[in-house]
Amino acid sequence: MIEIMKKQTIFCFFCTIFLAAGVISCAKAGDNTVRQAMQALGAGEYDTALQFFTQALDEDTNYSPELLYAFIANVYVNQGEYQKAIAAQESSLALRADYRGFVSLGMLYHLVKDDEKAAAAYRNAISLDGKKGEAYASLGALYLGQDDAAQAIPLLEKAAALEPNIAVIWANLAVAYAFAGKSEKSDDALEKARALKCENIEQFEEKIAERQDAARQFAPAP
Repeated sequence: MIEIMKKQTIFCFFCTIFLAAGVISCAKAGDNTVRQAMQALGAGEYDTALQFFTQALDEDTNYSPELLYAFIANVYVNQGEYQKAIAAQESSLALRADYRGFVSLGMLYHLVKDDEKAAAAYRNAISLDGKKGEAYASLGALYLGQDDAAQAIPLLEKAAALEPNIAVIWANLAVAYAFAGKSEKSDDALEKARALKCENIEQFEEKIAERQDAARQFAPAP
């Protein structure tokens, strides 16, 4: 199976949240609670951070409830408590639909091996913004991990068209083409992944080689 995500990928979404939170002005009483929570989170004091973020939900603060729930999800991700992170992220999205929030939710569902809900989250992201490639790439890679090249290929092709400089998209597309028996397209996509300096390219090459060997093994004798 092609591994399509790392925990650090989810953190990118939450890093964006922290940057957005930094521009809030005209402090309210509860803002200090949030600042204490952020300091605790930065220090790796996750239980304390969770306590303060939860407290802030009941206080007068410039931070919206959906943002606070996203912070809480971040704490749980850091603790490896993915089911709790999912619940918090869903609470955030119920209050305000967000493209990257749904992509992160899909990644969390994948981490707990619920790919049906992961796919639904990625599709929700696509419905919000069909001009970004990340959700297409994640959904395509999800199907690729299930050896479903037929569904993976059009999604990965769409992702590659939208984000042509992301190496891992081309690497996954190369594998998908190999699974579909499209060797020439697989070679071309793999070459693009190499040119973009795809990390762990050897893993993708190995997967492609395995598929090609299997195809040769079961090919009819001349």
